[in-house]
Amino acid sequence: MIATRIGKKSGVPDNYTRLGQYIAAAEEKGEKLHQFWIRNCDAGTNIEDLDLALLEIEAVRRQKPEIADKTYHLVVSFRPGEQDKLSKENLMAIEAEYAKALGYENHQRVAGTHINTDNFHMHIAFNKLHPETFKVVTPHRDFKILAKVSREMEKKYGLAIDPGMTDGKARDPNKLSPAARDYEAHTWQESFQRHVLKHREEILQSLGKAKNWQETHEVLAGFDINLKLRGNGMVLMSPDGQAMKASQLDRSCGRNKLEERFGVFEARPDKQPRKALHQAKAKRRYKPRPLVPHRNTAALWRRYLNTRKVNSRQPSLTTRALRNWKMFLLMEAYQDPLAMALVMAHREMMNILISGPTKSRPRTRVYSKLAEH
Repeated sequence: MIATRIGKKSGVPDNYTRLGQYIAAAEEKGEKLHQFWIRNCDAGTNIEDLDLALLEIEAVRRQKPEIADKTYHLVVSFRPGEQDKLSKENLMAIEAEYAKALGYENHQRVAGTHINTDNFHMHIAFNKLHPETFKVVTPHRDFKILAKVSREMEKKYGLAIDPGMTDGKARDPNKLSPAARDYEAHTWQESFQRHVLKHREEILQSLGKAKNWQETHEVLAGFDINLKLRGNGMVLMSPDGQAMKASQLDRSCGRNKLEERFGVFEARPDKQPRKALHQAKAKRRYKPRPLVPHRNTAALWRRYLNTRKVNSRQPSLTTRALRNWKMFLLMEAYQDPLAMALVMAHREMMNILISGPTKSRPRTRVYSKLAEH
């Protein structure tokens, strides 16, 4: 079991009624509703009572009009075939355990399970407002709560174990953050985080020799990295404003670890010594580049850079349209077969990066095949 909270999207209004209707209707293509129930509503407990229940829930939510996010949407995913092991009573008991652990035992909620081929999962929409006190409940560090309940339910009902974030599973040091994946998906250019991780061993080896904050800044400057404080932690910044947590490079690069070595953080000087500038030029610097390797990319890439350079002097709609490599390729594909081939190659690669390699199509084979075209 994997339990995941679906956070509210920025700029999208919190619409509990719409979510409740979605759960009851199983609207995704190929999906069908498996089981459905309602909790803590006077309107009733079955799907026939949904309309009245939603009105009842909205009446409670109107007591806190100043709160923008009043819904906790939880999705619990099961392994293929596990729907046959679990009765409706079992599923309701599992949902109740999550509710109790999160502090929503007495809160109104709509829940249902969906089946889409082998994708069996449960949706639970909790109203964060208590129906009597109107207190808004937001669980702290809920990922730990969800992992704990998941392990307990797997054991109780004989389900397959899916290790979570708190189960001691080794972290993949080369895994990109959601922000870096989004950048690559929207631009088809190498993200700053991929650039940093590509040189991870060399960076860590050099940082291991640093004796103070000044030397730490000099090492990082050699890879176009600026170390800055953000909140209670540290981030590695690129020249164009991309950022990643310093601890994503390595746990030894977190703020606490570095301050244990060098004392209270000292910012990088505005003017670097000549020695540091020389080191920076000697190392690999971060430059936006195509994400997918291709032997014929160079000519198109030069054309893209030249087009951007010319248009930067004459701002226009075209300038805004050519804001990244992906947009350039999509525009060129209508008249350039090579651009069309690169569009297809990038789309295939993005599918691999997002969904991962398969046995029939391992990552290394895909990379080599794309590079040959």
